[in-house]
Amino acid sequence: MGSYSGGDYDSSDDDDSQDDESTDDHTQTGVDDYTGDGEGDGSGEDSGGGKAAAAAGAAGAAGTAGAGGAGASGTAASGAGGGAVTEPPEGEDSGDGDDSDDEECEEEEEEENQPESPDVEESDIELEDDIEEPETEEDAEEEDADEEEDEDEDEEEDETMVVVQEVDALSALSWGVQPVMKHVEECYGEEIELFYKPAPVREIDPEQAKQQWVECSEELEMPVDPSFWDEDPPESTELVNRAFEAALQQYRGMEYIRTLWRHGVAAGRDINDREILIELASDLGLDLEQFEKDLDEVEVEAGERGELPFTLMEVQGNPVPKNGRVRYSDLKTQFTFQGIDEQKPQELQGFVDEHGPVATPEVMEVYDIRRDEAVQRLQDLDDVSSFENSGENFWY
Repeated sequence: MGSYSGGDYDSSDDDDSQDDESTDDHTQTGVDDYTGDGEGDGSGEDSGGGKAAAAAGAAGAAGTAGAGGAGASGTAASGAGGGAVTEPPEGEDSGDGDDSDDEECEEEEEEENQPESPDVEESDIELEDDIEEPETEEDAEEEDADEEEDEDEDEEEDETMVVVQEVDALSALSWGVQPVMKHVEECYGEEIELFYKPAPVREIDPEQAKQQWVECSEELEMPVDPSFWDEDPPESTELVNRAFEAALQQYRGMEYIRTLWRHGVAAGRDINDREILIELASDLGLDLEQFEKDLDEVEVEAGERGELPFTLMEVQGNPVPKNGRVRYSDLKTQFTFQGIDEQKPQELQGFVDEHGPVATPEVMEVYDIRRDEAVQRLQDLDDVSSFENSGENFWY
């Protein structure tokens, strides 16, 4: 049924074949292409016409015989006409009736020879009422441009200022500015991202380093013990930098560097020792196997950075570096210039829970209060304890 295509079939062919029933050719246009068995040639219709002619001849012969039995000579000629004047017995059809029957038979035979129209299943696909016209290349370009503009606006709104501070465990000034950095975290932490990373490995002159620690202890309020440099002082920051980087691999870098400062800078304990570095990592609950592996394998940067800490931020897309001591007022000015608003610090209990152990000077800086008030407020907190280190209290 390859040539059948839905509504191509024309029923007018049936009417034409019925009007020409006296002819032998009953072939139907439009049906020859489609046949049930592949050979629909109309032979059935031709044989039906022959049967009708034979039936008419038989009726004429019967009429002639009836007229001869009556002895009427004139009716012999009419008998040749097929007995049209003879009344058929009751219950039999007349000659016209026979013709009608013959026509009906022919029509039935023609209908039987008609190919059956195949059942066409209705498509399950629903056509959409609204069909969108295809986009032109110009429309697509305009749409892409609009999307990029929206993305740029979202990026500007969600853009977070990044502050990176390079430090090392033997820099007393990096420890000394921790109150300022905690103030920044508390009041701008939702708008900026603050990262700490190891400064490049530096060679150390023990005498010069000790003098810097003394000056730091005099200028800043954080506890510093210069006696660290009196016995077997380190000559490089490579080992402590490796330990710091190993802790960063476990996302515990900030906690670990503060632990090194508290034990080394504040308490004067020798932290330039592999076993002590592993012990301090254990106290924080780090994965010791991984820590020791990283301690041996991590790569640390070498070079000269100048006075530490080295603080770097971007202002209007331009890097703004700062070596040495940083003050909260200086950073606040930069943040305000960037349109970043200062927020209030969290409650004191939350601050101790998040950052402890914290030194009293850190609480004084963050909450802008004097020492006696800071100590009183810390003592009034539930579930907060303290320990003394180099004459300073640490709260946790």
